[in-house]
Amino acid sequence: MQPKPVTIAEFLTPFMFVALLGVMMIVEGLLHMGRENNALQFIFGVPVLFGALGAHWVVWRASLRNIRTMWIVEGVLVAVSWYLFFYVF
Repeated sequence: MQPKPVTIAEFLTPFMFVALLGVMMIVEGLLHMGRENNALQFIFGVPVLFGALGAHWVVWRASLRNIRTMWIVEGVLVAVSWYLFFYVF
């Protein structure tokens, strides 16, 4: 039995957008070394990046690479995390 080919929709998911935000935080911290809190951006960007990549991998494996299920689960998890970050904590 042949494995399913990987599609672009499997990588452009909500957790991958969060991982991109983590990369942007790291780059911002490295580019502006003279700014006051640049180390915090780097330090907090690394867990955002690897946490989102790890969560994406877990959802990818648990959903058996069903793209619709991945998008729904990841979208709900990102939305709940966004709500908790901005309105609860």
